[in-house]
Amino acid sequence: MLFKEIVGNLHTKKQLLEGVKSNRVGHAQLFSGKSGSAKLTLALAYAQFLNCENRTVNDSCDTCSSCLKYNNLSHPDLHLIIPVLKVNNIKDPVSDHFIGQWRDFIYGNHYSSLNDWIDLFVTENKIGQQGTIYKHEADNIHKKLSLKNYEADYRVVLIWMPERMNLEASNKLLKLFEEPPKGTIFILVTENANQLLPTTLSRLQTIKVSDFTTEDIVNHFGKNILSFEKAKELKNLTDANLCKISKILNDNENNLDLFNDFSSWMRLSYKMDIQGISKWMDQLAAKGRKQQKLFLSYVIKMVRECLIYNFASNNLLKINENELAFLTKFSPFIHEGNSILIVEKLEESIKAINRNANAKILFFELSLQMVKFLKLKRKFAIK
Repeated sequence: MLFKEIVGNLHTKKQLLEGVKSNRVGHAQLFSGKSGSAKLTLALAYAQFLNCENRTVNDSCDTCSSCLKYNNLSHPDLHLIIPVLKVNNIKDPVSDHFIGQWRDFIYGNHYSSLNDWIDLFVTENKIGQQGTIYKHEADNIHKKLSLKNYEADYRVVLIWMPERMNLEASNKLLKLFEEPPKGTIFILVTENANQLLPTTLSRLQTIKVSDFTTEDIVNHFGKNILSFEKAKELKNLTDANLCKISKILNDNENNLDLFNDFSSWMRLSYKMDIQGISKWMDQLAAKGRKQQKLFLSYVIKMVRECLIYNFASNNLLKINENELAFLTKFSPFIHEGNSILIVEKLEESIKAINRNANAKILFFELSLQMVKFLKLKRKFAIK
């Protein structure tokens, strides 16, 4: 991975490059950013730059032996640590059992999330595992680091989603984070830094990765694929998650008219128009599961925008003109008395779709619940 292949985060790139050039390389660094941000790609580009044999001023050469190995994540001095699941009758699972699958997974989309990784095992993962880095992983790291570097100046231990380390694994690695063997760099990549132990965080140099801007998203996909207005809409819908945006574009879901579907549903629900709800439900049920989940995610977003409109500064809103015009009239019906109930029900429905629930039954029941929620009276006046 090259820095030039990653859009945005110019300040972070400059910070990383200058640190290497001035020989100020922290031995334990935490790349922290939201789901779908550039945290992993920046970490990989940084690790590759550290060991590039012919660095340029601003990037790796991409042609030396080290770069070629980093390009397919097979460098012998790059140790990848990932959350694993207890599947395939593996008693004590460690990253090495799954690393081939993870490489293919990341090649598919460098901006994929932990949930995307866990979803690969959904048929085997019947007990609801969330992915964990166990204590025997920490033991495995200790064994690997007891050996000398194979060929690189910097041996890199990259831990993806360290917040999934259990307590025993975290405690076993504390000493290594503080005093790793000579020539060893720990790079941790997280989207929930606040879930790490304070004792772990105190030993790490944190690098905060910024969200993608609308311009970044347009530059990543190209103006011939994504207009500025459409990029802005998708950014607001996905919270600048590049992986989700990519999926929407690949599945042609960007052609969905989410706003009209949402506004129609809210009007029908408020009027208790059962016949209209039934027709609306048939149309949505005929769409694919991905489209249905995308719609429900959009509804959750709009509920949150209503709360922002009611209780905070309108400068914080992430909506277009049509959505704003609708919210000015609709937002009084979303308040502290029903918003949590609505969001919880919507999130339950997304989970039900993942479990192959009958779409017609699900959306009809959800609509009846929405009728009830919209009639709930607020406890105090809204501005």
